[in-house]
Amino acid sequence: LVQPFHTAPWNYAGTESVTSIPTDVTDWVLIELRDAATPAEAATSFLKMACFLKSDGTVTGLDGSSLPEIGNYTVTNNLYVVVRHRNHIAVMSSEGLVHSGNTYTYDFTTDITKAYNGAAGYKQIATGVYGMVAGDADADGSVYPSDYNQWASKYNSTGYKNSDFDMDTNVYPSDYNKWATNYNKGNPLLKSSGKNYRSQVPGDN
Repeated sequence: LVQPFHTAPWNYAGTESVTSIPTDVTDWVLIELRDAATPAEAATSFLKMACFLKSDGTVTGLDGSSLPEIGNYTVTNNLYVVVRHRNHIAVMSSEGLVHSGNTYTYDFTTDITKAYNGAAGYKQIATGVYGMVAGDADADGSVYPSDYNQWASKYNSTGYKNSDFDMDTNVYPSDYNKWATNYNKGNPLLKSSGKNYRSQVPGDN
């Protein structure tokens, strides 16, 4: 019921909490906003907030329906958004958010290029649908053996675990399968895939 980003590596001091989880909410995400002329220059955030991710992929405020509010900030260049999750590789928008009226919008899901540096840290998760890469249990920005070790140490447990990559509240072989699919190209079982996912958010690596 309390935002989970108060520890390293996020060290976010926000006090967001709820008395119950709204309908269709999948988990918490940490949203960052960055004001810069180009995505490569968007290395620092002027605002961070913990929000909810719904099962349809939308991000909402803590009531599960309203849009997150950023307050009275004047955007001087382009506004880029970073999305962080406790066991997925973080992504940043490759383009400035679309501004209309009092609302900024962005849809990451329509193309691999919607995330900054695309396929290096982002993937197709269903036909024509793109999303974040699972398997980063230690939130260090990559899917490596350290994440497998966290999965193994929590194997056959239940609850709110960072090694629960498929978000079903169990740490089972299905979670290992997600890690193995996204593990880097050094994996001898997956070497032909050539995958080597890492966070492409400026300032992360």
